[in-house]
Amino acid sequence: MEYSKINDHSLGFSNVVLKVEDLKVWTPEEKSWWRKQSCKPKTLILNCVNDCIRSGEFLAILGPSGAGKTTYLISLAGKCALPSEGIVTINGQNVRDMPSGVVEILPQFDVFMDCLSVKEHLVFMTEMKIGKSNVTGNGTVLKTIISTLKLDGHENSFIHTLSGGERRLLSLATALLSNPQILICDEPTTGLDSYNASLVVGLLKGLARGGKIVICSVHQPSSDLFKEFNSITLMSEGKLLFHGTHDACRVLFESINLRCPKNYNPAEFYIKAVSPIVGTDGNHVDRIMENNQNRFETCYETYTSPSQVPSCKRSWVRQVQLLLWRYSIRLRRNLRYLAVSLLLSTVIGSLVIGTCFAGSTGTTQMGVQNMRGFLWLVCSEVSFSVSYAALFAFESELALFKREVGMYRVTAYFFSRFLSEVPRCIIWPIPFLVITASVVELPNHLMTVFEFYIALIICGLASTAYGLGLGAMFISTGIIGDVMPCADLPLFLMSGAFLRISSLPFWLYPVKFISHFYYTMDAMSNIYWRQIGDIECSTNITANCLKDGASVLRETGYSSNFVLEDTLGLLLVTTLWSILAYCGLKREERKGYAY
Repeated sequence: MEYSKINDHSLGFSNVVLKVEDLKVWTPEEKSWWRKQSCKPKTLILNCVNDCIRSGEFLAILGPSGAGKTTYLISLAGKCALPSEGIVTINGQNVRDMPSGVVEILPQFDVFMDCLSVKEHLVFMTEMKIGKSNVTGNGTVLKTIISTLKLDGHENSFIHTLSGGERRLLSLATALLSNPQILICDEPTTGLDSYNASLVVGLLKGLARGGKIVICSVHQPSSDLFKEFNSITLMSEGKLLFHGTHDACRVLFESINLRCPKNYNPAEFYIKAVSPIVGTDGNHVDRIMENNQNRFETCYETYTSPSQVPSCKRSWVRQVQLLLWRYSIRLRRNLRYLAVSLLLSTVIGSLVIGTCFAGSTGTTQMGVQNMRGFLWLVCSEVSFSVSYAALFAFESELALFKREVGMYRVTAYFFSRFLSEVPRCIIWPIPFLVITASVVELPNHLMTVFEFYIALIICGLASTAYGLGLGAMFISTGIIGDVMPCADLPLFLMSGAFLRISSLPFWLYPVKFISHFYYTMDAMSNIYWRQIGDIECSTNITANCLKDGASVLRETGYSSNFVLEDTLGLLLVTTLWSILAYCGLKREERKGYAY
């Protein structure tokens, strides 16, 4: 395996020391908002952990379930979002302040955008992490990693077609792209067959030989796998009990009369011994701690400070470009689904509307109500179709977004996600207008349809921001679909299609200024009714007679300077919901890395 090529681009360290000092991590106490009693008490996960890990260590972290191994790994990577005390440093520098790429983590569960191919995913990650993939050096790194992990035969395979083991190798390839000085792996051989497990372990061991720190959490490793590690750490009940070589661990256990039987898996023996069960000889955890009090004496030896660490921080514009490129691939792969969605949500709906309103005109008293309903249905169908499509965009990507926290800015992610929905805003109004406008009477037909189309595109943009905003605010609650109808009701009541805007109580009147339904109906109504001159008025009619289009607009309460007001209004709505979406995504980002 070509370890040397993977290690070619040094990160500027020598004699690396990863030090953990008095690390405590806990889950916060939770209280119900309607009462003072605690509904979930504070739970200590890591309890005063101290450790030192040096260059060249291939370290196995062992312990029973609930020992705190995963939380410890996340803390070593500087990605733990739980309340904590103590510090983790790399050569004296807080791990949280280290440039991206110095420490990489391989989580136990893999998360990808499954519609991408292996090559497309790795190219995207290369561009985000280390720079242009077509540059000679970066291209060589990418090819070497693909070849070393035996992924070259799957370069053009879609990720969703890969086996669990192949996805695991792809995760490892992703982590190795930035050539990390410290590689942290949570169950790296999970889902791998014996051949690929041996491949991964051999690669990780080679990286450690090259001077890197490789830390692995392993659950009941085989004897052969356990022997590959040159040092081991034992954890139990949130405490770090031992860190050292195999021989040192054996000597420690023998000093308290715990001897591993012949032909017995040492890893299984150690895990069983430190499990939180009081045996006949007493509590093994306390006895190990007592007999290993001086285990960190050598933590304070000197080390070389890091030199300038090269870092590739992509500009905001480049981040947007790369994210858009990834979304464009998904869009192309999902064209069949989008075509079916377009047929079901727009074409069939347009045919129903067209059938019901065929022959309608706004030049008669009966036709006034018909055209009002026609304009509302076209406006609402486009708005609802677009906003509900955007509503669940973040929910389906939440795990991926939280796994990639720190790789790109939240604003870049939101902006690219918003732009990825723009084609829907442009395409969805077309069938509505082509089908429905062809069966009703419109003055200056082609120009009116074109003006309707522009209004509906801008409405679509505001509706997209509305859907994304609500989706981001309730992204992790599971009640998104229940919240949106509650928000829809007051907003579409402001449209003027159901009640007169001028009749609203003063305290409710401001709601119209955040209603994209109002601005769109105002624009479409002005476009249509301003072109209607005389409206037939029977001599025997007893109700108020609307004599022209201007009367219809006055009765409903629509604005007179509609072009400027509605354009600025829809821009305001788009901005407002975009800000709320950003706040929701930022909240999820602060929750930390998803592992």
